This record gives sequence, structure tokens and C-alpha cells, in this order.
Amino acid sequence: MERNQEKKTLFGTTFSTRNLAMMAALVAIQIILARFFSIQTDTLRISFESIPVVLAGMWLGPLCGAVVAVVSDVLGTIIQGYGAPFPPLVLGPLSVGILSGVSAKYIFRSSLSEAKDTWKVVATVVVTGILNSFLFGLIGSTLYSIVMVGNTTPFNVLLWTNLLQRLVTKPLTIVVNTVVVTVVNRAVYKPVVSHILSKA
Repeated sequence: MERNQEKKTLFGTTFSTRNLAMMAALVAIQIILARFFSIQTDTLRISFESIPVVLAGMWLGPLCGAVVAVVSDVLGTIIQGYGAPFPPLVLGPLSVGILSGVSAKYIFRSSLSEAKDTWKVVATVVVTGILNSFLFGLIGSTLYSIVMVGNTTPFNVLLWTNLLQRLVTKPLTIVVNTVVVTVVNRAVYKPVVSHILSKA
């Protein structure tokens, strides 16, 4: 009985009205960044859409980070008229939301909002960015190009081509994401987010 009670309390806290409102705002920002401020080719995507997902994970935990990642991807895909989302492409954003939440809540056990926590924020964004760009995103976008776009290039050739393109653009994207997340987290968490969460 006590475990069930704890699970209900945890679920109620995680998906409280305030948390849901914050998640909705982050989803909206992610969709705007991903769908209207990005460059997309068959195998390459330049976008800063990971920023709201990282913040969702850091501020609200891995579960909420995952929800923001998946909901944004599904809604963004529908908005752009692509129909159903391509599951391998969802793994990248999903990993960002989960890992940033795990990093803040369970590894560093901190809100990461203090000046002394800057290196932790940098480590979180860089690691999630590398995994998203050069593992999940690399494989997912290559599969998308073959399965959905109909590219007939062999998988291994397309994978290496995709990797080389990403090596040119993704490091800069990761650096920008790191700077923006660090600045926004320091500027917004204490005066706004912490007060919202304390009342959740």
C-alpha cells in the first residue's frame, strides 16, 4: 500500500498542473526552434532544438525530459505534414531528455543553477549533444534517408558521409547549445523555475 501511495504521489508531483504547463511551454519552444529555425537536408540537420529538451530534463527530471522530447517530435512531425514520426529519429531527442535529467537529479544531485555548477551544465550538454549528434542522430538520420527518402546509397557509405557532414556542423551546434543552456539556466532557474517547482 505504501509503495502504491508513493508511486501515486510521485506521479502526481511529476505531472502536476504547473509542471505540465512548463512542459507545454518547452514543447512549444522546441517545435519553434526545430521546425522554423533549422536547416534540413536528406542526411544533415542543423538545429538548436535540443536546448528546451535539456532544460526540461534538468529542471523537471528524466521522465519529463523524455515526455517533452517525444511530444515535441511527434507534434513537430505532424505540423510539418510528415505523418507519423520515424521512431529511430526520436531516439536522439529522447536520449537528451533522459540523460540530462539523470545527470541533474541523480548524478550531480543539483539544480545546476549556481556558478560553481557551470562545469556540470557544460558536461551535461556536451555529453548529451555528442550522443545525440554522433550516435542516435547519426544512425537515425541515415536510416531515415534510406527508408523514408528512398536513398539507394549503401548504409555504411551513407553513414560515413553523414558523419563527415556532422563533424563540420555539429561541434558548433553543441557549443552554442552549451552556452545558451548555461546562460538560460543561470538566468531563469532561481527567479522563475524554482518558485514554480516549489509550489508544484
